[in-house]
Formats: sequence, structure tokens, C-alpha cells
Amino acid sequence: MKRTKWLVILLLTVICALGIFISSYADYLMLSKLPWLLAVSSIAGIILGLLNARFKSKTVVENGEISRHGIGSFIQHWLTALGIFILIISGFIMGFLFFPNIADTPQSVLFPLNMHFVGLNITLLGGFYFLTDHILSGKLSSLMPNIKDIFQGTIGKYLLRKKWTAEGKYLSSQKSAFLAYAILGGGQIVTGSIKLMGHFLSIPSETLAITTSMHDIFSLLFIIMLVIHVLFVILSREHRILLKSWFTDKVSESYAKEKHEAWYEEITKK
Repeated sequence: MKRTKWLVILLLTVICALGIFISSYADYLMLSKLPWLLAVSSIAGIILGLLNARFKSKTVVENGEISRHGIGSFIQHWLTALGIFILIISGFIMGFLFFPNIADTPQSVLFPLNMHFVGLNITLLGGFYFLTDHILSGKLSSLMPNIKDIFQGTIGKYLLRKKWTAEGKYLSSQKSAFLAYAILGGGQIVTGSIKLMGHFLSIPSETLAITTSMHDIFSLLFIIMLVIHVLFVILSREHRILLKSWFTDKVSESYAKEKHEAWYEEITKK
């Protein structure tokens, strides 16, 4: 693995530790005193995305290997993943739906609330970085599934065990999962935004109660999707190879030719 990626991993570890430390020792609600950080994180992500789209790297086929993920994609993916992980952990500490709350006093609930705020900022930074880059560079279309990706490349391939080889850079199952994540994540963002505004505006308690329930349901479905995602990586050799490529940057040409026919044809025709 390249030294730059080790540095990114170290930086993400430091960010996580620093976020937990600040959340533990802050004796105030960070959202109330530092709401502008949400805008800063979003704008910073957009700027990084603009730079990444401007200086995007090309796919290279060399010595029997194909480049797959540059340092920009690596940061986008794992920065967003770190933010989501912090959001989930802090959510469990606060409790939701049928999961009991671990923090049960006004003072103890301050820690997960601040931790949630930190996780949200990290997710916004990584998310806007990803979206800006992928929209401007045109890469977002490669992640969006079509009907065949959903029914033949995902349901047919994994549930009905039918052969499916018309895979692009991303597997049909990955694209289908991306769409599901986008829908559930969008639901979390909308409901979470309403809950957030409740700290600054007068919103009826009934509206907040309904919004909280919807937010919790979206969150539970998102977590279930995440568990399925992890199981795919553990149980499927194909997905383990793709996980490895996040850290090595590359996949073998023979693997791409066999498992990603459409992508291989696309890059070898250039």
C-alpha cells in the first residue's frame, strides 16, 4: 500500500480520536455553539471535489494490472465511512426505536449528542467531496444502476444464482446498493435536518416526534444495508478482491477481464 494511504489512515484515526476526545470533555452542546461548522464542512468538501475533478487521474493498464482507485476516491470513501460509523455508534448510545438508550441522564447524553455532531461534520465533508467530484467528472453515472443491474445483476445473480458477466467498473450489486444507500441516506438527511432545526426554531412537538420516528426507521434500514454490505465482503471472494483494491489501487487484468467485462472493454478500447 502506498505511503500516502497510510498517512490518510493515520489522519482518519487522529480525526476519530480527536472527535471522541472533544465530545467527551465539552460541557456544552456543540450544535448550539458551533452550527456554522456544518456549513464549513460542506463547503470544504465541495472545494476538495472541485480540485479532484479538475486533476482527475486516468485508468492505467500496466504490467497485467489496472488502476482502480486513486487517493481522492480513497479519501472520499473512508472519510464518509468514518463519519457514518461515528453517527451509528453515537445513535446507539442515545438509543432509537427498540434499542435502549445507554446515556440516560442529561449530562451523559451530552457526549453522544456531541459525538453525533462530529460524525455529521465528517460525513458532510466526505459526502460533498464525493458528490462534487463524481458529478463534475461524470463518474456518478457509472454508479447508478439500470433495471438489468437490479434484477439480473443483483437479484438474479445472488438470489437465483444465474450467471451475469456484464459488469462495469462497479458490480451491479454495488450499484444497486448505492441507490439504496442514496434513498435511505436522503431520508436521514431530510428528517435529520428537521430535527436539527428544532434546536433553533419553534417546531411542533408532534412534528418532531413523527420526524424522529422516521429518522430512526431510515437509520435502522441503513444499518441493515451496511451489515449486508459487510457480509458480502466477508463471504464473496469477488468483493474481497475489490476491498483489497481500495488499499492497493489496482486489480489484476485477468480479474477485470473475467468479472468486469464491460469495464475492461471500455478501458482497453481507449
